[in-house]
Amino acid sequence: MPLDQAAISPMDRGFLFGDGVYEVMARVDGRVRAKSLHEQRLAASLASIQLDVSVEQIFNDVDRLIEKANLESAKIYVQVTRGAAAVRDHAFPVDVAPTVFLTISDFQVMSYGAGKAIVRPDIRWRRNSIKSVSLLGNVLLMQEAKASGAQEAILFREEYVTEASTSNVFVIRGNTLVTPPLSDLILPGITRHLVLEMAEVLGIAVIEQNVRVDSLADADGVFVSSSTRGLMPINELSPGGTVGHGQLTEPFLALQSAYDERLRHHD
Repeated sequence: MPLDQAAISPMDRGFLFGDGVYEVMARVDGRVRAKSLHEQRLAASLASIQLDVSVEQIFNDVDRLIEKANLESAKIYVQVTRGAAAVRDHAFPVDVAPTVFLTISDFQVMSYGAGKAIVRPDIRWRRNSIKSVSLLGNVLLMQEAKASGAQEAILFREEYVTEASTSNVFVIRGNTLVTPPLSDLILPGITRHLVLEMAEVLGIAVIEQNVRVDSLADADGVFVSSSTRGLMPINELSPGGTVGHGQLTEPFLALQSAYDERLRHHD
């Protein structure tokens, strides 16, 4: 239905508590990129919050939405909450139907030039491996970045980089790609997964290890990755100054080229 005809109860727990999870997917040239990986991650997020919903049915509805919208390239948003209960209560309600909300909008693939990132303490909760709709921390950090003329906020806990406000973080040192290992603090990004696959094919060494936040500016390159931004290089940090020599590295350019090609072919 048209968006202005959709209605969700004000008692929905997604609205009251942020009690839900979501996925964002890119459809490019008639194909949903990494659809199977998004299905797996949504299933993992739902299981993490003890919400029993058929992921297969959700993605059948995604297919119906795509067919109705008839967009060759689109951004698809999937949100699942625990549903609406008669009374506001923190504990899980009984016999409440989950709310499944899907939207689709026009999307154009873009290659991003080098950008700026602010570097800030990670103020979010500690279960960031769950793709939760509770994003207030991310919102505040991204707003601070925008107010500073930056495109992202790179985050850290106890001197080590976690991720960025809307993306995963990678560091390039020579011909080696370094990224923080997956944990409860880090979302298992779909584009992160693809970058690691592409690096192996390209002969770029990969190390998943903790990255000290004070080492970022000394790297040859830094970039962030997400489903809607792709691979975005960061050449300036605040605080931190210029990254490396302020130029895009050969490994990054190779990964970006491979990603642009992979974008159109990954199931």
